[in-house]
Amino acid sequence: MLGDDGDMTVKRNPSPLVARAAREGRGALDEGEAKALLAAYGIPTPLGTVVHSAQEAAAAVAALGRRCVLKGVGSDIQHKSDAGLVELDVRDTSAARAAYHRIADRAAGRVAGVLVEEWVPHERELLVGMQRDARFGPVLALGIGGIFTEAVDDVAFALPPIDGRVVREMVGSLHTSRMLGVTRGLPAVDLEQLTEVVSAVAQLAADNPHVSEVDVNPLLVAGPHLVAADALVVLDGGRKEGAAPGRLTEAGSGRPAETGPAGATRVGDRAHDLDAVFLPRSVAVVGASDDEAKWGGSVMRNLIDGGFAGTLYPVNPKAATIFGLTASPSLDALPEAPDLAIVALAGAHAVRVVEECGRLGVRAAIVIAAGFAETGEDGAALQRELAEAARRGGVTLVGPNCMGVLCTGAKLNAVGFVTLRPAPGPISVVSQSGNIGTQLLMSAEREGIGVQKLISSGNQACTDATDVLAYLADDEATGAVIMYLEGVADGRRLFDVARAVAPRKPVVVVRGGRSDAGRRAASSHTGALAGSGRVFAAAARQARIILADEPDDALDVATVLAYLPRAAGPRVAIVSLGGGWGVMTADAVEESGLALARLPDDVLAAVGGLLPPFWSHGNPIDLVATVSHGVPEKVVELVASCAEVDAVVTLALIGSPSSGRSGGGRAGAGLNERELALLRHFAALMERTGKPIVSVPLTPVARSVYPELGVCAPVLLRTPGAAVRALAKAVWYATRTAG
Repeated sequence: MLGDDGDMTVKRNPSPLVARAAREGRGALDEGEAKALLAAYGIPTPLGTVVHSAQEAAAAVAALGRRCVLKGVGSDIQHKSDAGLVELDVRDTSAARAAYHRIADRAAGRVAGVLVEEWVPHERELLVGMQRDARFGPVLALGIGGIFTEAVDDVAFALPPIDGRVVREMVGSLHTSRMLGVTRGLPAVDLEQLTEVVSAVAQLAADNPHVSEVDVNPLLVAGPHLVAADALVVLDGGRKEGAAPGRLTEAGSGRPAETGPAGATRVGDRAHDLDAVFLPRSVAVVGASDDEAKWGGSVMRNLIDGGFAGTLYPVNPKAATIFGLTASPSLDALPEAPDLAIVALAGAHAVRVVEECGRLGVRAAIVIAAGFAETGEDGAALQRELAEAARRGGVTLVGPNCMGVLCTGAKLNAVGFVTLRPAPGPISVVSQSGNIGTQLLMSAEREGIGVQKLISSGNQACTDATDVLAYLADDEATGAVIMYLEGVADGRRLFDVARAVAPRKPVVVVRGGRSDAGRRAASSHTGALAGSGRVFAAAARQARIILADEPDDALDVATVLAYLPRAAGPRVAIVSLGGGWGVMTADAVEESGLALARLPDDVLAAVGGLLPPFWSHGNPIDLVATVSHGVPEKVVELVASCAEVDAVVTLALIGSPSSGRSGGGRAGAGLNERELALLRHFAALMERTGKPIVSVPLTPVARSVYPELGVCAPVLLRTPGAAVRALAKAVWYATRTAG
């Protein structure tokens, strides 16, 4: 077999074989060429040769001296088994001649030759592949191979660079991952060799931008060896779709984010002065109005009522004063160039204002108006004019078609149409949708969750969500980031930036448009399986982005991570006022990938000494409504202090009649002194043990977070399911970014 010496020296230059095929306009390499290419990258392939007559086939089988496989090859033949162009178990020269003639007859002149190969005994079949995605660049695939690959549909995806950790995570995410371990007397698949094969395919893609898809299927597990029994290399599809070639050194089209002078965030070749957007010393509202039903009026009202401490300039040629402030007819009539211009004018008027910003030295502009690319080609052309005006003038442009920005640290409330007054805090929100961004902030405000920044990025003509994420990476006031994303033009750049940000602070993403309405016609198994939603999810996991299905779930997990200690592992103790909630929560814990902690005998004995004899005697701990003499505090302290416990969920200790609440509480009720004391005890416990405690009240209470009660602010979530979902995602993040 080729490559048995394990040499993984890989090329750093395009393959002449690929370059020649591309020049000839071919859609794919034939199998012989594809295997030669794999072998050049150190991927073992069976011994074999391409023949062009029955006599040559017989001679090749005789030379190999073992069972053989014959396959028709040609650059337009991609699924040979389906076409009947594969002959198995060919053992001698007469069988070789007959097999050759059968393949030639079925091919009807479509084959360029017949590949004669040794048959490789094997126990399992894998798939390793690559598809060049238009947004993410090369995407690697690993899964269960063979002729039923699509039917089994058990494939994991990842982006380069590839290492052993990434491959182990890909294997671990397969439903059939146990097939790759020790099973039925077979040894485990060599993950080091598997990493070498996947890395080689990644390097092949990086070196050869004309290669759009690669299928190594099946990759045979032959004892201690991995052997590429079949190979497909498709050309030019990635180029036609606009995907940029990637190199392992630069990891695709994006480069790591850098922070430049004066608050400018530089990602790749683009600079954005986002300090001028979030921390302006002066703001002009162009199109300001006294009418709060208009965007220019609602933004003015919010800036004034929000207590903006800088200088505020209303600009309107038809008004002398607006909300008691002297109005100016134009930007150039102002006594200074403001740091930020908020443009509440539509269409060509907005383009003119941004051009004026560039001439006057205005650092940033937010264009709120719609009517641009979202309306069709005419609007798209106008948006291109707007973006070009911003670039020429060196203006950081947010929008168009957005709702503005908010920064509680600067008392900047430059949002139109709605009134938002969240408490200051550690969570920042980046949303392509204005209404989802404002919904998140309304929920945060209602639940007392502290917010630092909000930006509605809208159509993202110049500044996109990834630019803002790179900026927030170095924002000391931001402890966690929530992003709502729909279209992601440069997925690779988002991946690179998020991968750099995630170890420092959690990034939670809600993605709209996750489903694949339809997958394009694909030549390879990898292409057929790699839908855009699956690729995005794989890239997110690899970058340590936390995915949430709903905005409320995103807010829950961001709150847990921003306010509570990080759990060191998945073991959860449940302390419940009654039995039913504990049972349901235990089910949710197991289903979420967390684990019920096994409480040691000494802890169970200590808990038993506090409760009646008919308590649950295990985890979940049913307090059987015992709340006197500080019993809940003592029980929670026992389990939180236990070395076998990583996190605690409490149920109904807040918001119930037994906690001193008259009538069982009411929606939106504040906490009484007994409840506040209990949460203060939890805060001290979390600070001492470094373990999160998430509480679920029996009835709704006024707030979800109580930062005034301790360094680790107690967090209350609305249902047991919400608490477990948030905790599971927080544990996933914490265990993958620890150290």
